[in-house]
Amino acid sequence: MLQAIGDRLAKNVRRSFQYRDFRLLWFGAFFSFMGGWIQTTAQGWLVYEMTGDRSKLAWVTFCAMIPMAILGPFGGALVDSLNRRRLLITCQAVYGTNALILALGVTMGWVRYEHILAVALINGVMNTVETPARQSLVSSIIPPEDIPAAVPVNAMTFNLSRILGPAVAGILLTLVGPQICYLANGFSYLALIFALLAIRTDISTRAAERAPILDLVSEGMRYAWRDRRLRMLLLMEITVSMFAMFYLPMMPAIAKDMLGLGEAGLGFAMTAVGVGTMTALITLMALADRPFKGFLSRLAMVSIGMALLLLSFVREPWLAYPLLAIAGASGVMLFNTTNTLFQLLSPDHLRGRVLALHIWAISGFGPLSMPFLGALAQAKGMPVALQVGAGLVLGGAFLAWKNRAQLAGV
Repeated sequence: MLQAIGDRLAKNVRRSFQYRDFRLLWFGAFFSFMGGWIQTTAQGWLVYEMTGDRSKLAWVTFCAMIPMAILGPFGGALVDSLNRRRLLITCQAVYGTNALILALGVTMGWVRYEHILAVALINGVMNTVETPARQSLVSSIIPPEDIPAAVPVNAMTFNLSRILGPAVAGILLTLVGPQICYLANGFSYLALIFALLAIRTDISTRAAERAPILDLVSEGMRYAWRDRRLRMLLLMEITVSMFAMFYLPMMPAIAKDMLGLGEAGLGFAMTAVGVGTMTALITLMALADRPFKGFLSRLAMVSIGMALLLLSFVREPWLAYPLLAIAGASGVMLFNTTNTLFQLLSPDHLRGRVLALHIWAISGFGPLSMPFLGALAQAKGMPVALQVGAGLVLGGAFLAWKNRAQLAGV
């Protein structure tokens, strides 16, 4: 059995990497995400050291994600009408510049919490167009028959960097400080810029649609909501993003207050999440052609709720690491499976807008609960916040299982 899984995994990786442009996109995105995870890990520690306030950790994430909540659907409409190559290069340049400014500010000692919030907000605005534009490239450079294999392989860029980036950040934080982490992230965006310039496929834009932007947005939203499969997936994603994924920005508090860890320990905790995500991706790659993605998404909802519930009672790192790995694996299994389905179930002329709704569900609704959960963690303690979030996710999972017929056959 293991041999058969290994053979399917190798086959799906070969199916994806046979395309030159996909290889360029993969390596460019990997190095970019590596820098991003190095900065994210260091920044969380920096903010918690500066403020000592769990709710302020939540507000950084709120500022990074609230633009997606407000502008997410509009970003998809812009992706379907603008030059994607130029759009993506511009976004990488803005990200890199912001990281270098913070590196300079930390080195010279003038960075304040408000500066970090402002940069998070600017990057969040850029994310509303960058993320759907980058994800839509997969279906432009990969034939439809290979998309189920390519989507989890492409997601490895983010999740392999999630393993390596926090571990590197923990070492750099201990030896140098957060400024070197910002600097590394600033230069990491050059890799994706070079990849975008080298891709030969015409990724500039699809045929632009001549219609008011509100009409374009509403067309994509109507399509996604009328398809019962996409509607169910959206509701599942919204529930998990609002009430489960807040544990990631709260990791400095979990590591320091619940588990008694330092900078290096925070890196190991984040790496445990990354190990889980990679395990999930390998599993998904091996099962890419199997028709039970609906089952996997429901299973992932249950497992992330249970992992966070159990984590709330744990105070030993050796017990917390496996639970963090399960939480990481579950999140990736849900969001990667839904990503594949959104790409396969949407027509080409609507794909940017439909994918933007998928990203909106993941990144746009999380900020709405972040201030509440952050304040709850500050007032009642991190374990209580984890228990409340886990309970709401498990309630949503119950409803998803009750209505599982809506995802039959996918």
